[in-house]
Amino acid sequence: MNEQKAQTRLMNKAVHYLGRYSASRQRLREVLGRFAQRKLEDLPPAETKAAIEIVIEKCASFGYVDDAQFAATQARSQRRQGRSRMGILQRLRVHRLDDDIISDALTGADEGISDGELMAALRFARRRRLGPYQTIKTDDPAKRQRQMASLARAGFNMGICRQVMDLEDEVAAEDLADQLQDVSAD
Repeated sequence: MNEQKAQTRLMNKAVHYLGRYSASRQRLREVLGRFAQRKLEDLPPAETKAAIEIVIEKCASFGYVDDAQFAATQARSQRRQGRSRMGILQRLRVHRLDDDIISDALTGADEGISDGELMAALRFARRRRLGPYQTIKTDDPAKRQRQMASLARAGFNMGICRQVMDLEDEVAAEDLADQLQDVSAD
């Protein structure tokens, strides 16, 4: 198989994949690499690698792959799910994104909220039914410790863990969430 035919097959695979999923350059590189191992095994590795890079550059020039947009979308989505800044940072670093791109994405994800980390911790607690969102209220210190540990493992610092766990009930938590969003509207 010649290099032009290989590029065509790789481009078809890239377009098909990007039509279904949002991806970073690194993720697309991994997908195309696996495809090339399966389908383009008769092409020398150096030519395969060069063809993959050419296809990635073409996809980027067409706007199919944009690391900054990918990072921003992922950061917003992760924040809505209640992920901590550290957790999002680790997930985006897997894609070998530049630290500036990741920082901009995290800043954009917290836009309109006075404390994005606290808001994410509240969302995490709601999703996991921790602290003020727990269904059965108890004063068991061991249970409180386990719930704080769950927040800490998710990447939230102890100050935020305590702030969430010290809320009396779901109403107080929702009031705090409203305040966090309303501050930016002023």
